[in-house]
Amino acid sequence: MIKATVVLAVAWMVIPRLRARSAAERHLLWASALGIAALLPWLDEVLPAWRPHWAQSFSAVLPDSLDLFGRWTQAAEGGEIVVRATGVEPAGWTAGIAAALWLLGAAVALVRLARQLMKLANLAANPVRDLRIEHLLESAASAVGVRGRPALLICPGIGIPVTWGIRRPRVVLPVQALQWSNERLTAVFAHELAHVARADWPVHLAAETICAAYWFHPFYWLARTGMRRESERAADDAVMAIGIDPHDYAEQLVAIVRAARLPAPVQTLAMARTSDLAGRIAALVSGSPNRRRVSGTVTLAVTTCAALVSLPLAALAGADVAAYVQVRTAALPKALLAAVAPASGTSATAVRAIRVASAAVGPSTVQAPEVLEYTTPPLYSTEARRDGVEGVVVVRARIDIDGRARSLRILSGLGAGLDQNALVALRQWLFRPGTRNGVAEAMDADVDIDFSLRQETLNELIANDMATQVGPGVTPPRAIVSVQPPRIPGARATVVLDVVLLENGIPKILRILQSAGTDLDEAAVRTFEQWRFSPAARGDTPVKVRMTAEVNLHG
Repeated sequence: MIKATVVLAVAWMVIPRLRARSAAERHLLWASALGIAALLPWLDEVLPAWRPHWAQSFSAVLPDSLDLFGRWTQAAEGGEIVVRATGVEPAGWTAGIAAALWLLGAAVALVRLARQLMKLANLAANPVRDLRIEHLLESAASAVGVRGRPALLICPGIGIPVTWGIRRPRVVLPVQALQWSNERLTAVFAHELAHVARADWPVHLAAETICAAYWFHPFYWLARTGMRRESERAADDAVMAIGIDPHDYAEQLVAIVRAARLPAPVQTLAMARTSDLAGRIAALVSGSPNRRRVSGTVTLAVTTCAALVSLPLAALAGADVAAYVQVRTAALPKALLAAVAPASGTSATAVRAIRVASAAVGPSTVQAPEVLEYTTPPLYSTEARRDGVEGVVVVRARIDIDGRARSLRILSGLGAGLDQNALVALRQWLFRPGTRNGVAEAMDADVDIDFSLRQETLNELIANDMATQVGPGVTPPRAIVSVQPPRIPGARATVVLDVVLLENGIPKILRILQSAGTDLDEAAVRTFEQWRFSPAARGDTPVKVRMTAEVNLHG
């Protein structure tokens, strides 16, 4: 809705100031702006995102209050590390209530519009059987360019002339019109038939439908009002075009309003409503130099341009922000729940095997370490997923008596960021230490970590279950301790980390999203592990949140 609001706000500021343009031209601009604003929210959902460089740069400098998914914090000096939210959490029941209120309001507005149209269709009116009036109608139709003869009716239930209809428009007169002079009837018919020639009523009906659908947004109603105002003034200009004196016509308008005993039916194009009568009179007597009509060719060109503008505008997006869908493990099938649970061995994890390193004592007296808590799965980097890399990363690690893996190094890797992601995951697992003769001791072990695209979906589910996504009601964290990455000779790269920020404000790195090579990845991980944040909070309760960190390394 932001883009639609911008379009209507610009129209509201610009179109009324185009006094050198004719009312017909301003009406066309209002109708085009309203049409674009009506289409944008729908096109925004179906069109692929278009992110030109200037749009990303613009979104990056927006204030925090306008940039919910953008930058949270940045290092004060040098800007070497940028932390961003990775997605938005659905607003839960609040979003459901908002959607329900919108649908309820739209339904009420559309039902109200339908009832008004039904009353209009059932309006008690009779054909006019007066040769004088019929002849004046035909003359006015020829003068304003209306082909065929609209239905001419008379109705005791209205006070001023009105027009409506699409296939066969109706011009409806009040009963007192039978005594009007030829001059007044000619002016009335010219005005009402100008609406028919311009197809104003179908456009008016479309505007009413749009406003009913977007009932909560005041700018749509402002556009509808501006369009209706210019429609009446454009019909007045058409009356002037057939040679009627503007002062005489203004007097006729005032006389019709004064003599009216009943209001005009809702959803009709009425000749002389009191709401904008003063403005119309002023426009008539001011001697406006521009009363030009808009041709069908110009109308087609403008509406085509409006449609073409709406497509790139709807697709336009700022900085690319990944949106992760949060999946709770409680909703997973039982077969997957077994894999999510902490592993007592290796069969339910991405660990293919753990072998005691050859430097250890003989296998007859040694029990290899086992994974006790599989807290973070080894996750794919963007590059590895794109290239379909699969295989096993072998890591030599020292498994201490406390169950933590230290002194990690890659024995056999896959590249594409997977080697570093294996190290990131392994550091966070808790092991049951190996034993010799039944006594726990620290020992070197080779851990085979399997990367399989079939397993990747499950690993993503586990990772997404670790944290609340940033969204409505979640206060974002702020950096309170920031550490700049070391200067590495010859380095110029960016490492993107996928991070869960724990409730105590300590970042827990899940994986490398964008790799720059093992050494640079390691430097980025070690640097960001030292950052500390004020915790994110939902209300007064600290929560985990998911975010990304871009670590820029320079020589």
